[in-house]
Amino acid sequence: MRTCFVLVLLAACEQDYEVNPTPPDVDPADVTECGFTRVESTAYYRYDCNPVFTSTGEDWADQIGSTAFNVTEVVGHPFYQLWYTGLVDDGTSFPPYAMGYAVSPDGTEFTASEDNPVLDKGEPEEFDSDYMSGNQVVWDPESAQYVMIWQGIHDDPVPTKILNGLGVATSEDGRSWSRLGKNPVFDFGQDDAREVNYCWPLDLTLGEVSGYTGYVAGSSGGDNVCEVYKLNASSLGDWKASDQVVLPVGERDSWDGTGMISMSIASLGGTRYMYYVGFESWTRQGNYVLATNSKLGLAMYDEDQGEWVKEEGPLPLNLTDDGDVSGVEALRVGNRIHLWITDLYEVDGEEKQAIGYFLYDPDFAAEEDGASE
Repeated sequence: MRTCFVLVLLAACEQDYEVNPTPPDVDPADVTECGFTRVESTAYYRYDCNPVFTSTGEDWADQIGSTAFNVTEVVGHPFYQLWYTGLVDDGTSFPPYAMGYAVSPDGTEFTASEDNPVLDKGEPEEFDSDYMSGNQVVWDPESAQYVMIWQGIHDDPVPTKILNGLGVATSEDGRSWSRLGKNPVFDFGQDDAREVNYCWPLDLTLGEVSGYTGYVAGSSGGDNVCEVYKLNASSLGDWKASDQVVLPVGERDSWDGTGMISMSIASLGGTRYMYYVGFESWTRQGNYVLATNSKLGLAMYDEDQGEWVKEEGPLPLNLTDDGDVSGVEALRVGNRIHLWITDLYEVDGEEKQAIGYFLYDPDFAAEEDGASE
C-alpha cells in the first residue's frame, strides 16, 4: 500500500532532503518510548507499553471497533495511518457509529484528526444506517486515491431491502471521504439460491493486474461457519465473490473451528503471511449471534501448492484464555512485520477492546538464539 498525503505537503517546501528509494531499516525500539519483550519460544516481540490505542477522548468514539492501517516511507522514515470505527455506548441495540482517522510517526502514539469523524454511518433507510464495521483501506497509486470498504447493516426486516451489504468510499487524503453512489456494491445477506452466503469483509489489497482483491468470510451448504473467500473487483462498483474457499475453518470444536472475523496479509523475505482471527463458537445476543472465543492464527502461502497452509495455532499472543481478539493488521516495515492486535485490555480500571503493538522479527530472534548458545 502507498500514500501521498505527507509527500504532497512536503512538495510545497524547499527540498533540503533526499528521498532514499531504499529506506533504512530502523529498529522500532530505537524510536519508540518503550522497548519490546520477546514472547517466549517465538520470534514475536510485545511492546512493553501496550495498549497503544484505546479511545481518543473524542465524544463520538467512546469505544473503538474495527481498524485499518496503512504505512508509507517518508524521507526514509515510516509514517503510520489508522482508520477506526468508533461508537458511543448509549445502551441501544445500534448505538451511534462513525469512522475516525489518526496518524503516528512510530506506530505507537496516534494523533486523531481534527476532522473526525471522517465518515458517518448512513442516513435512515440506507444499507448502513444501523451499523458499520469491518473497514479495510488500500492506497491505489493508479487512481491516486484511498479506497475503503466496510460492512453496513440496516436492521429492517422488509425482505426487499438489503440488510447486510458492502460499502465503498474513496478519498484523496484519507480524511475527506466520498461514498460510491452505487452502494451497497455487494449483498452479504442470506440468499437460499446462492451457493455461498457471506458474513463480513476481512481484508483488501490491490489486484495482481488491476482492480482490487478483497477477502470475505462466507458459509456454504448451511454449515453456519465463516471461512475465507476472495471478493474481486474489476472496478469500484463491480464486485464478484468466488465460491472457492481460500482458507478453511479448523476441525469442529477447535479454536478456529467456526470461522474467521479478521485477517491481514504481509510479505517478508519472499514469504506471504496471512494473520487471521479465528473463533470457536457462536453466542446468541437478542436477534443476533456473535462470534466468541477468538484467537490469532497464522497461515503461510505455499508457492508450489498454490494455497495457504495453516501453522499450528493459536499464536500465543492473546491476553485471555477464552480469547477476546477481535482484529489484526499486519504491515511489513523494513525487515520486520508490524502487528496491531485488538484485544481485551484493562483501561482505566475497565475492560475495553484496545490495540496492542507487536513485532515479528525472525532475524533478530535468530541472533538472540545464536548468542545464547
